[in-house]
Amino acid sequence: MASPLYPDLGNCQLSRFHRRQELSPRNLAGAAGRTIAFYYGLQLVPADNVLYTGPVRVVFSCENTTYHWWQAEFLRYTYVQAGMHAELTALVAATEEPEIQFTCNSIRVANYKDSVPNAPLLVLNKPGGIAEWAALDGPGDETVLIVDPDSMFVRPVIDPGPLTAGHAYSEEHDYMCVDIPGNRTVIDRHCRQEVRARVQPVGIYVCINRACLAELARCWLQKSIEIAADPVCREALSGTGWLSDMWGYAIAAAELGIHHDLIGFSQVTGSNSLEKPITHYCFPLMENRNDYWMKDTQKPILWSKWTYRPWENPPDFAGTTVEGELLLERLREFVTSRD
Repeated sequence: MASPLYPDLGNCQLSRFHRRQELSPRNLAGAAGRTIAFYYGLQLVPADNVLYTGPVRVVFSCENTTYHWWQAEFLRYTYVQAGMHAELTALVAATEEPEIQFTCNSIRVANYKDSVPNAPLLVLNKPGGIAEWAALDGPGDETVLIVDPDSMFVRPVIDPGPLTAGHAYSEEHDYMCVDIPGNRTVIDRHCRQEVRARVQPVGIYVCINRACLAELARCWLQKSIEIAADPVCREALSGTGWLSDMWGYAIAAAELGIHHDLIGFSQVTGSNSLEKPITHYCFPLMENRNDYWMKDTQKPILWSKWTYRPWENPPDFAGTTVEGELLLERLREFVTSRD
């Protein structure tokens, strides 16, 4: 489906590949700075009538840790390589570690992981940090794209133009389906009855008007803390509470009358796809592209953000998924550029 945030396939000139190896990251060399979108099996050649203009303010939440710092540095590298020109801002939650310097613009914010007594939860840093940032002086009509630090830009995400209050774009997540019993428990306990039908299965990535976000973020944080502090909801959410911030967002948006157009911003590692503008490397890459990572998997893992140590060269990527190939190739380029 065509999206206002990236070019319509129907408006592009298509050049098909007959062999998969022709789509390898090595053949993407030199594409930096050009508006070229790569998909499995075809290449989108730049065409004058598919280019859009306008900046998108991009923000992400992270902690002052080496783990989040290297992701932020790599994110900035791919952000620039993809041709994004707007300011990229890290909302860095304080830790006990010495202050780490981020290359991209950074704003230091409080750490919210201990907002619930005796139940530390890192995901609360996202609504907390965004609420602090959104409350600062800034153009209210600005379009804001919220991403995660473990994101790699494949090509630009384009400003769709002015977003009115009550209108946003978001990715749809199947695990946020409102009909899942555990999810229904959260909605019934923390969402006003008259607006429960408006709750959408949304979350990262989100594109929204800044003034609207400033109002939403306050409610988002409060809802997230309430859900995280609710033992019934914690149990319903697999006993961890790690989705508390996403349900806090979805419920707050519904109560404030914000409706999201559901579009795909990203593909996850393991999807064997480069269809979307961003790769979210939230899961490990498997050695065999036909294998899928599961929590209890015993299959050979090729690479994972959880075990990566900056700035090691990543392993050879032959055999993994197409988005995994590009991820490791870009990471290798970045490591080499730092020498």
